[in-house]
Amino acid sequence: MTLNEVLRAITAARAAHLRWVARAEGLVAGLPLDKDQVPVLPTDCQFGTWYYDQGQVLKKLPSYQALETPHDMLHRLYMEIFRILFGEDERSMLGKLFGSRRSYREKQLEEASKLLPKLRTQSDLLLRCLDMLEQDLNMASKRAVAKPKAVKQQAAEEQSFDDMLESIPADANV
Repeated sequence: MTLNEVLRAITAARAAHLRWVARAEGLVAGLPLDKDQVPVLPTDCQFGTWYYDQGQVLKKLPSYQALETPHDMLHRLYMEIFRILFGEDERSMLGKLFGSRRSYREKQLEEASKLLPKLRTQSDLLLRCLDMLEQDLNMASKRAVAKPKAVKQQAAEEQSFDDMLESIPADANV
């Protein structure tokens, strides 16, 4: 895997994360989305699929490791939103018979929307961690190019990804 391939995968993971957040916000806004479009588990979303599969080539990097906590927290918050929106209706039988389904749904959406600022905060943190990861990879690429001056940029971009990772300090950017 080359640096360019890794950076493209990170860009795709970022885009998938942003789509996931937009869908979660859409559900809370009451838009008619299929709840399956916003996976609850961190391993089931497209970002998580990248992180726990293809992204594992970066697992030694602290900036990569820093992604896991905000990603997990994001999904924990979403689990709570999901429970509010799709959990069992806890109203009494009389409440279900005589209560307004519309007002109940509005209360659910209002309660779920209170969690959106925390969800957005975790999303922003995750995006900042992705920025740091990209910076680490770009710096490693520049160092690899600077070592042998006769090596062209393209050759550095196509070098073994493992070779490039070796040039990143263990405490890079975190």
